[in-house]
Amino acid sequence: MTTADEERLSLFLDTASKKLALELRKGRKYYRIALGDPKKSLERTHLGIAMALDAMNARLDEVKAFYCLLGPGSNTGIRLGLTIPRTLYAFDSTIQLYGIGTLALMLQEDETGYAALSDRNGNLFVAHMENGKVIEEKIEKKDFASLPEGLFLVEDADMLAKEALKGRKIKEVDMLESMVRHKDAFFDYSKKEESYLPHYAFRI
Repeated sequence: MTTADEERLSLFLDTASKKLALELRKGRKYYRIALGDPKKSLERTHLGIAMALDAMNARLDEVKAFYCLLGPGSNTGIRLGLTIPRTLYAFDSTIQLYGIGTLALMLQEDETGYAALSDRNGNLFVAHMENGKVIEEKIEKKDFASLPEGLFLVEDADMLAKEALKGRKIKEVDMLESMVRHKDAFFDYSKKEESYLPHYAFRI
């Protein structure tokens, strides 16, 4: 990571997981805010961004890098988190757009484990690394007995996943903290912003 990368104003948007949160960061200076119920992402995300900018004495047009989760996760949250930087990119193509799959990010915490994320019905999205690639599958509740043995990486706020994996070895993941810590694992979509919105979001 170059000095220039560290000194640019970056916005990390976690609108896709079980907690709605964001962080505005420049070098070692940052402002992090939890926005509460992720079901209220439409009402609270813009307010949170405004609060963070005010706290950092910055303007939105000074943000030069956006980091977002590409899902799976909240459908509304995913689209909201990605539409904000895509819209700004239309006016300023010098900004950087970064994205990573939610499960792929979780696996950054331990590539030998399994990442698990619940959907609204209590089913699980499960992923593991295989030959350097993230392999994802959806496992329904009736098939939980077939879940593999080993360490499961679970979002700290994902109560349904924790209940489904009760009795198994679990490592809890703070998604926003993980986004910041593993920002180098994000893919740069700056020259292909048309791909920044996941394909499954268009089928909702």
